[in-house]
Amino acid sequence: MPSTDYERIQNHLARYCHIVDRDGVDAIAALFWDDATLEFDGTFHGIAEIRGCYSQWIEKMRDPVVGLRHLIHSPSIEILGTQATAECYFDADCHIKANDKPIHLRGIYKDRLAKRNGEWRFLERQIILYKSTL
Repeated sequence: MPSTDYERIQNHLARYCHIVDRDGVDAIAALFWDDATLEFDGTFHGIAEIRGCYSQWIEKMRDPVVGLRHLIHSPSIEILGTQATAECYFDADCHIKANDKPIHLRGIYKDRLAKRNGEWRFLERQIILYKSTL
């Protein structure tokens, strides 16, 4: 059954969570267009810089933890032709491998997506961290 653009975007937002929790940098980078921008503890322009950001994040933040899971809530999506904006809240939790200490993160994703060749990907992603508990 064909899905609507709204459903495809909603699935893309959810797929990001699953991929960033357990897949490699290639799978994460595939969610972004080559000319995308990422704002996450700095600004990264283009797919090479975005790959570098996630590669460091995997090494320093994801690899030292276990059981990482992201959840998105209340996605607000607006579509205008082949462009869309989306905002959703996120929660992420895990445990530090070394001492089993829990971590909980809350924030918001603010996105601009573009549809090219029938596929939606991130053109801009801003990750805003509201709260972190260690």
